[in-house]
Amino acid sequence: MTPRGLIVLGLLAAGLAGDADAKGWPHPAAGESPTGDIEVLFTFDDGPHVATTPLVLDILAQHKIHAVFFLIGRQIEDNPKVHEILQRIIDEGHIIANHTMNHTNLCKSKLAEAVEDVDSGRERIEQATSMKIEWFRAPFGVRCDQLDEMLAERRTFHFHWDLDPQEWKHGNAERAVKYVTGELSRATGRNVLLMHDIKLATVKALPEILAWIDEENARRRAARRRPIKILQAPAYAIERLPPELVGWLGDASAGVRALPKRLAGVLP
Repeated sequence: MTPRGLIVLGLLAAGLAGDADAKGWPHPAAGESPTGDIEVLFTFDDGPHVATTPLVLDILAQHKIHAVFFLIGRQIEDNPKVHEILQRIIDEGHIIANHTMNHTNLCKSKLAEAVEDVDSGRERIEQATSMKIEWFRAPFGVRCDQLDEMLAERRTFHFHWDLDPQEWKHGNAERAVKYVTGELSRATGRNVLLMHDIKLATVKALPEILAWIDEENARRRAARRRPIKILQAPAYAIERLPPELVGWLGDASAGVRALPKRLAGVLP
């Protein structure tokens, strides 16, 4: 990974922590669009999976989309293929986040068990990626006082969703496409889409959803209507940073870009 990439990702991790909202997981899950645009942010749960996650990454790369991957710790095995996938997720500009170690219901677990599931999942992901993880998504999207207190103690940002095609449950790609395109056709503002990179239905549905967005935007341009924009995960991460850190990030990035030229000027 490039030095600039390491600096950027490290700063994103440092600036993403936030306090839990006591009134329930927020909707829209990623807040309001500052421009008022119709936006969709792609997020994927339950990976990595050696068979299907690379296929999802291929599709995202073809469309130049950067998503958020909520990883399960137990999925990170001592397997070279798994570590190649993790490195690819990072290298291709996606954001990684914690989805616990064992995907248990944290509101039905005893406190000690819930703490272990959250913390061990984060530790496993951080060990495998050498990155600090600050974003979190609770399995099943549950919420309770116990979980609120755990996240507040860890200053961890819970990232919910707005659109759930439930392809994880029914396994029907056509049904998932119909749900997502139907919701996006009448969407306003910012929308977080939940899908699962461990499911073949996701692999089948994702290209159709993206093709529909392209076709729908062509129709909207002809009708002079607002298009559906893809919200890139790193751009959203930067949006959440304090303003003073965003300015420093720009200066640091410029410095890293200039570094090779400066070194060339002093080396024999």
